[in-house]
Amino acid sequence: MRMQFQTTLANLEAEMIELCNKDWEPLTFDPKNPFGGGKNWGRTSILPELFDDWQGNQMSHWRQNITSTGQQTIISGTRSGNAIPEDFKIAWVGLAFPNKQQHITEIKFQIGDRKFGRLNLEEMLAYNQPAVIFEDGFIIDEEESFELYGYVEGPLATDLSGQVQGWTRVVMLGFAAYKRIDKVLGNCGAAI
Repeated sequence: MRMQFQTTLANLEAEMIELCNKDWEPLTFDPKNPFGGGKNWGRTSILPELFDDWQGNQMSHWRQNITSTGQQTIISGTRSGNAIPEDFKIAWVGLAFPNKQQHITEIKFQIGDRKFGRLNLEEMLAYNQPAVIFEDGFIIDEEESFELYGYVEGPLATDLSGQVQGWTRVVMLGFAAYKRIDKVLGNCGAAI
């Protein structure tokens, strides 16, 4: 399984480098010099600030308090029309669910005008800190819409005051390419 993940990530990385070099020409990729004096584009982890949470608020971390059950949007692009911000491209290979209690039992997603079928996650309940790794990764292009939908199964916990506490993490796995490094050098958690 580990070898398959490495192969998928390597193939996606090669595809992303080719796409970014073509789209962001004359910029090139130099992993030894991410600052590049304005001559290079770079890469980083997938930043939660590129997405909105289930309530439509821009994320600053992957942890969300989902307080309603049923079919709903879990993560979406943060710009108008659920688009990824300009000058960012995302190489997406899967999702991690590092939760003690897992309430999301099914997901489906849409990238631009391409819809992808449902994935049943109930088998994950048997594992500690599971992840879903795609056989082939996806590139979410700049200014392309992205929606991740999930089915949240109840009942959700409540605290002593009766407030619903549906804390969960859905972490996108892969990396993000950026055209300008100054957009990723801000304060941690700050809007992009």
